[in-house]
Amino acid sequence: MSSELKELLTRFRMVESVEAAAVVATDGLLIESITRPGVDIDAIGAVASNGLAMADALGREVAKGRTVQAVLEYDDGLVIIEPISSDAMLLLLTNSRDDLGLLRFLAAKHRDEMIDALSAI
Repeated sequence: MSSELKELLTRFRMVESVEAAAVVATDGLLIESITRPGVDIDAIGAVASNGLAMADALGREVAKGRTVQAVLEYDDGLVIIEPISSDAMLLLLTNSRDDLGLLRFLAAKHRDEMIDALSAI
């Protein structure tokens, strides 16, 4: 059920630095999101799906396996991309680099719930 997925994403948005929390299909289509106003999550999701594909290709090239999580650090925040199934990924956008540990913990904590919520859609 999409409302269950939205509730799970709200848990990430409760972290002050999180500007957007979304579940995006691996083809870039938005499944569900919770964002601050002004965040173009559709465009970000499309680009992030390409980023996940690139990270997977790099992992294969260097014989390290599949992507578990991609963390992109910028001057003004993070983009975290984490596959949660073969068809979907968690996407988090922050305006600070300070909450990486907490966000990694929350992603691990809620992974199974997100998988269950996705299977109900």
